[in-house]
Amino acid sequence: MSARLTSLSPSSASASASSLLPARANFGLLNWLISWLLLSMALLRGYSAAIAPTPPTTTTTTISPSNLLPYFDFDVPRNLTVTVGQTGFLHCRVERLGDKDVSWIRKRDLHILTAGGTTYTSDQRFQVLRPDGSANWTLQIKYPQPRDSGVYECQINTEPKMSLSYTFNVVELKAEIFGPRDLMVKTGSDINLTCKIMQGPHELGNIFWYKGSEMLDGKGENEIDSSMARIRVEDDWSDGLTSRLKIKHAMPGDTGNYTCVPTVAKTSSVYVHVIIGEHPAAMQHNSSSNSNSFYCGICCMLLSIVSCCLQHWYESGSGYVSTTAMPSTGSVFNFPRHATLQTRGTGVTRTAVSTTAAVAAAPTSNMLRARPAAAQCMR
Repeated sequence: MSARLTSLSPSSASASASSLLPARANFGLLNWLISWLLLSMALLRGYSAAIAPTPPTTTTTTISPSNLLPYFDFDVPRNLTVTVGQTGFLHCRVERLGDKDVSWIRKRDLHILTAGGTTYTSDQRFQVLRPDGSANWTLQIKYPQPRDSGVYECQINTEPKMSLSYTFNVVELKAEIFGPRDLMVKTGSDINLTCKIMQGPHELGNIFWYKGSEMLDGKGENEIDSSMARIRVEDDWSDGLTSRLKIKHAMPGDTGNYTCVPTVAKTSSVYVHVIIGEHPAAMQHNSSSNSNSFYCGICCMLLSIVSCCLQHWYESGSGYVSTTAMPSTGSVFNFPRHATLQTRGTGVTRTAVSTTAAVAAAPTSNMLRARPAAAQCMR
């Protein structure tokens, strides 16, 4: 081996060295490419990590129930209109109440009506309704009157207080019978009465007709077909509520007081007189006060006439004046100083004093009459 190496010439050694230079150059280029690739991969990995979204962090906070504030449920009617006597309900729904209480306040006078389940008013028409475990705190108002209209508040005793306002309206409906309060109907004619209630805040119910204390149902006795009945009742709900009472062939027995009685409104009445020919069959009302007032007026008028006549009789000297002459000595008679005046027909006697000292040849009796007082009184 050593002999071979020693036998190599200088020219062959230089040739082998020159053949190794390109190989080393290629190896350096390869290293450079590998380094560039590694650097590029590192840069790409860092860029990807920089733009990648950061996963959210979850923070758990524990809140005790006492720290949760209650709140109102606004999905309830807060403007309520009822008629007189119709029970009203104001619904207040409170969620997450916890250890708090709910109160109802009347804003008009800031009166506390209820607090919790306790009522703080002597007016027993007000009461709070709350089923066990329910979130509803309902204020009930029985037999409401127009004075109960106004604003009511549902309050929660938080700090500061939480409140929700409600508007409560009470309207008074009244039925009306068209026509005069006193109706004259001839025998054999038809009686037609119409009672109407204008549109109210809710269903108007029904109207019932009464004659005195007897209800008229619009069905005749032993009548199978109500259309053949002499008395009929027709109802119409197209515009408010209208009820019509129709009585065919009126008779004297139909005379009386007729009343339409609605279920949600005030009543209305009319008095019907069934007359025979030109004379009323009955003209007396059920109200005795009207007839008493009429008779009292007649008596007062008669007393006034009598008083007027008596006054004129006395002022004019009407009546008979009787005097008796008392003769004196001689032929001359003295007129009496005292005379008795008696008013005819009244029995009233008055004594008059004569101002005449004497009269000559006076008759023993003298009758004086003035013009009729009654004629003067009536002038």
